[in-house]
Amino acid sequence: MTRLQETLATIPFATRFIMGLCILTFMYQLLADPQLHNYTMVPKNVIYDHEFYRIFTSSLFHGSFMHLGMNMMSTMAISSMLEKQIGTLMMSITILWGIVLTSTIYIFIAWLLYVSIGYNHLMMQHSVGFSGVIFQLSVLESSTSPNRSRSVFGVFTVSSRLYPWALLIVLQFIMPNISFLGHLSGILVGTLQFHGLLDKLLPSHAYLLERETDDRLVVLRRQPGYVSTPETSPLMGETVPDIRSSLLASFGCVTLFVSNVCETIKVMIFGRGSEANANIQLNELNELTAAWGSSDVSANTAGAGTILDDLEEDDEEWVGLPAAIQRSTDEM
Repeated sequence: MTRLQETLATIPFATRFIMGLCILTFMYQLLADPQLHNYTMVPKNVIYDHEFYRIFTSSLFHGSFMHLGMNMMSTMAISSMLEKQIGTLMMSITILWGIVLTSTIYIFIAWLLYVSIGYNHLMMQHSVGFSGVIFQLSVLESSTSPNRSRSVFGVFTVSSRLYPWALLIVLQFIMPNISFLGHLSGILVGTLQFHGLLDKLLPSHAYLLERETDDRLVVLRRQPGYVSTPETSPLMGETVPDIRSSLLASFGCVTLFVSNVCETIKVMIFGRGSEANANIQLNELNELTAAWGSSDVSANTAGAGTILDDLEEDDEEWVGLPAAIQRSTDEM
């Protein structure tokens, strides 16, 4: 078995299927070279020209090989973890409804802005790609994850439930040309599903458990990577908080996040202040060793008095950085 086959074997069936469908669609784009703008999401064309096929094609088509690659890697990571928690049947239905509802909310918001304030840019804008559904799946996966916090590109840490929102903002700064509304629509769909507001559209957990013994699905259950429906689902049950308390908790997380960002900027510009730096102790041998990058105990011991004397003389200087770091940068 090759490494590619081993990797594919670890991907659950529904995730592998949607990835394969997107890849096959892109191969069609390469071979037939169709006009991409005929398959993108354009709310005006859907509403007034009744081109409802765009609801599906806009999620399956991609703008470039890099666009496809980034979305498929994200799908493989996020969707695989979620499918192992909720099962292949629920995952398949979630993706299908995600494609429909993400596009529907996109169209509704664009139309609402147009009729309310006359903003028609979103009505005419073309968007394409599977990333809206990826954000929906990201909300579900992060909300059911046992990890309470996550790192955003290794730069800062946020609450797991706030992670999709942080990712939405950060990605928009990094790549301003991506579809903000498409990603936002995915987050809204995922939030509605997690809090049970889409239960009328989705099959019950008991129904899915019954289908696991249905002889008509025996071929599907035999497929490699098929994940059976678990006895209890993290997307359904009494453990899911009501949407009001979740919104309040999310607002608190956003407020704390903004406060931490402002505090970080303040420290970067004005420094921590002498009182904030008072907890930095340089009279410990281990800290001296780490500060000067030396393993020679005698050399660090001999220089300790000189370091502390210099600290007393430099009290009037800017104290935004620890004094040991200031001294090391000065000597450079």
